[in-house]
Amino acid sequence: MEDNMNLMDDVEIVKEFLVESNDHLDDVESKILDLEKNPEDVDIINGIFRPIHSIKGSAGFLGLKDIGKVSHELETLLDEGRKAKIIITPGIIEILYEGVDLLKKLRDVVVKKVDNTNASIDVINYHPFLSKIPAILGHHQGVAQKEKTMGNSLKEKHIGEILVETGDISKDQLEIALQEQAQGKRLGEILVEKGMTTPEKINDALKVQSVIGKPSSETVKVDTQKLDNLVNLVGELVIANALICETLGNINRGANKNFSHLNKIVKDIQDQVMCMRMVPLKSTFQKMARLVRDVSAKVGKKVQLEISGEETELDKTVIDEIGDPLVHIIRNSIDHGIEPLEERIAKGKPADGLVRLNAFHRAGNIVIEIEDDGKGLCKERILRKAIERGLVDGNATLSDQQIFNLIFAAGFSTAERITDVSGRGVGMDVVKKNVERLRGKVEISTVEGKGTKISIKLPLTLAIIDGMIVQVGPEKYIVPMLSIEESIRPKKEDISTVQQRGELINVRGDLLPMVRLHNLYNVPPKRMNPWEALILVVEGEGQRCGILVDDLLGQQQIVIKSLGEQFRNIRGISGSAILGDGRIGLILDVGGIMSMALN
Repeated sequence: MEDNMNLMDDVEIVKEFLVESNDHLDDVESKILDLEKNPEDVDIINGIFRPIHSIKGSAGFLGLKDIGKVSHELETLLDEGRKAKIIITPGIIEILYEGVDLLKKLRDVVVKKVDNTNASIDVINYHPFLSKIPAILGHHQGVAQKEKTMGNSLKEKHIGEILVETGDISKDQLEIALQEQAQGKRLGEILVEKGMTTPEKINDALKVQSVIGKPSSETVKVDTQKLDNLVNLVGELVIANALICETLGNINRGANKNFSHLNKIVKDIQDQVMCMRMVPLKSTFQKMARLVRDVSAKVGKKVQLEISGEETELDKTVIDEIGDPLVHIIRNSIDHGIEPLEERIAKGKPADGLVRLNAFHRAGNIVIEIEDDGKGLCKERILRKAIERGLVDGNATLSDQQIFNLIFAAGFSTAERITDVSGRGVGMDVVKKNVERLRGKVEISTVEGKGTKISIKLPLTLAIIDGMIVQVGPEKYIVPMLSIEESIRPKKEDISTVQQRGELINVRGDLLPMVRLHNLYNVPPKRMNPWEALILVVEGEGQRCGILVDDLLGQQQIVIKSLGEQFRNIRGISGSAILGDGRIGLILDVGGIMSMALN
């Protein structure tokens, strides 16, 4: 596949096209799903036609002939549908999906060319697809040619120009009608009154006019790298502001009012900059709708997807990373969770399985829930498989939650056979790792025979966290608020020592392991006795423990700084931050600390 244009000549324009075409194709894919449910809805067909038309026009301008040809054929098919000359059948829906998938592959080829990677560039044979649409349309060559004429320009056109281009009226007729338009009548009314055209042709021209020259929304596209630089600069501003307030505030108490006002302004700037990186989950959720349709068809089940909360916004970096975990969870829900049709009917359940995808805010975080009405998790079966694979000791006593969390172990699968959908045990461990890399948490709740719900809790952004600053001897550390359950000062009788197993703390009847930070990091503490110090009860990776600290210095928003490549994989440390006194505080990774101290 070769296009005439040298992509590197106008690489910025091509990159802009790649971004826009990706958005258009996602939009088209979701609307095809709607069309499948409402095949007679002309508005949906028009909603698919518009982005395909835009892709075609831009591809033609850039000399991307292959994309232009495929989008042109799709456009022809859609035009016949919106004019009610053909009925939208399941076969046509499949062709629309095939066309979108083909455009995505052709787009990926352009991406590789623009990136100038050394990867081999695939040759996409799209010609068999091009032959399908004329066969369906009965070779409506005249209609196709008309659409080709109309689609050559993306600039806004008057209705008279459109009618002339399509051959419905002549230029002379248009001139006559324009002269009479000064009397206040609309051009279309004049043309119909004079018998130059018909109301139907006027309506067709109006539809085309609504498609081409569509004004862009009132947004400005900004390169992601520029946004990242702005976020970093605002982070530096926050740190500098804290340093100034700490230093000068102590010298001049009268300046505190002014510093308080400055703090508010800096905080507002920080919030606005972070909002600029926020993107709705809508696009990600729409992709899941296509996934449910394809996977359910592959495994021979009927599954409906319910989506809510798609307007919830997340940092773009988080959204880019959350797609794969959602894919794994939803595939598992359909393949393992939803029962076959006969089994569902025997249980008195609806014939169609149901997967719910929901997102909402909770306590400063975003929660994404994936819930199915399938057979739920069988803890006896999970435990038996885990023992067979040597993941747990046969004599171990595990809680229900610990048993359910075994599905996140690498290589674990309860599938009796391996399929092209699942069964290799390489899905849920990937989910857990990806979510925890985003500083999030995965929780499972299930009722056998009723269904399973998996909740993913994520921070709004990866650049800033809410943290509790703790003191251990001369050092200050930051514990993410997401990991903290409570802080307590224990009584002497609540502390017990288990030989060769360390210390335990009794928290309202629960015995939790106690971790002394000063032992882990070789720091001399101010208080050795736990009943004189404070305990932070924290949770990470499905485990709880108490972390012993000297004091709590307060909660604040922390701008995260990377430790660099050489310190990237230090256990127990996830980053650093510059504190108000100018010193560096290490951000603790609770899961890593527990694995260091307890294993």
